[in-house]
Amino acid sequence: MNTDAGPALRRPCGISHVGIVTPDLDRFRAFYETTIGLDATMVFGSGPGHARQAVLMAGDIMLHVFEVPGYDPSAQGLSDAMFERGRLDHLGFTVTDLMALTAIRDRLIAVDASSGEIRPLGPMLSLRFQDPDGLESEINCYNTAFNPSTMRNEDGIVTPEWLERARQVLHASPSTSPSCTTSETSSNCQDTSTTTRRGHE
Repeated sequence: MNTDAGPALRRPCGISHVGIVTPDLDRFRAFYETTIGLDATMVFGSGPGHARQAVLMAGDIMLHVFEVPGYDPSAQGLSDAMFERGRLDHLGFTVTDLMALTAIRDRLIAVDASSGEIRPLGPMLSLRFQDPDGLESEINCYNTAFNPSTMRNEDGIVTPEWLERARQVLHASPSTSPSCTTSETSSNCQDTSTTTRRGHE
């Protein structure tokens, strides 16, 4: 795809917010503020044509949360399985390093919201969790052990600076040293408990 449309092209510089629907705003806030660590900046009371709303911040990205009492995606034929959740499939939150990722993992395990497994996904590490509404999302940080030479032939690189841009999105420090090697990630960087947790087999 040719994206060079000349200097007149104006491009988005980021994502301002993501809209989320929940049947229980108080429960949603309790989980995302206490367990995940987001900050609530605004809470709107119900009014003509809308129920309560809240704005939660993840860094400089807003979650605009709408309460719709009785909302049940499964009643509309949607499921909790990946790619079957509707137009919004999951959220990906960023933390600065593996230490922060591990701290949130411990909080998620404590409320039975994650298996605790941390998986390498190319240049990022991923920790999946399921919120009280059943939405499965993830926490990510930069994978300091990632080796670009492991890219498959099927993986096309569109932008030569792709890795640096990924590092920027994941707030990776240029001087960060590897916290664990790729071979260690599946053993030392994950919870090895065999206990089955909600939403994770």
